[in-house]
Amino acid sequence: MKIERILVPTDFSEHSLAALKYAIELAREHESEVVLVHVVEPLPYGVGRWYEPTKLLEHYGETASVELKRFENEAMQLYPKSRSELHFGVVHEVIGELVGKLKVDLIVMSMRGRTHLVDLLIGGTAEKLLRYAPCPVLRIRTV
Repeated sequence: MKIERILVPTDFSEHSLAALKYAIELAREHESEVVLVHVVEPLPYGVGRWYEPTKLLEHYGETASVELKRFENEAMQLYPKSRSELHFGVVHEVIGELVGKLKVDLIVMSMRGRTHLVDLLIGGTAEKLLRYAPCPVLRIRTV
């Protein structure tokens, strides 16, 4: 199986950094490209009542952009065939679309991230990606 492009979703946690490093090792073996992706999700219902939603999303986007650039720089030091993309939307839907658009062969992601407790309670982003991803998903267990 030829792996030409590996997508790594990140929430900027140490767990997703571990998944990135694992993806880079795989990419070296297969001479693949690594695409690091962060998705800024829509605001929860009702947030607009307490704060201006557009400004809040812009703030989240700016903060995510800085963090994503930091992760991309680290990835580039380890493996030059790395790049990053920032998107807005529902994580599993955006990543599903990116898999087709970018012709992704494999998704590598961590088993735990910032939202582990929420994942246990409502199913979680990782579980949705595993269910709906249109390509193989390698889920890295981190401690």
